[in-house]
Amino acid sequence: MTNPQYGPACTPGHPFVAPGAPVAPGMPLAPIAPVAPTKPGHTFAIVAAALLWAITGLALALLAVVFAMVGVWGLASGYSGTELLGDVLKLGFWAVLVIAGLVSLLYVPGFRRLPLPHRLAVLGALACPLPCFYAFLLYSG
Repeated sequence: MTNPQYGPACTPGHPFVAPGAPVAPGMPLAPIAPVAPTKPGHTFAIVAAALLWAITGLALALLAVVFAMVGVWGLASGYSGTELLGDVLKLGFWAVLVIAGLVSLLYVPGFRRLPLPHRLAVLGALACPLPCFYAFLLYSG
């Protein structure tokens, strides 16, 4: 690590100096910015939100791949493009409607009082069941 004002940081035992680095006596280290303290109580909500949204995203990705494959197979077997476009627009309409509902719930005044990680965890819990149900339904045949 090199600081243009002080030169290389060469003090043994400093967290930014590699073990076995050359030591230059009397050379000061670069100033280190203080780390902001984390607020307690948000770790579980962050992990829960990440897990729920990851599961939702994986289920949606699986459904998107299957719908794309069915569409390509349908076009290859003679299904007209206008009928396929109509079906895709119906699915897109429902997806936009669900997304708009979740985003509008994010800004409800009583819901806005919650910290952001908690809001995202609740929205993940609301968004997760439907795509997962359809993915399980797809796997069950």
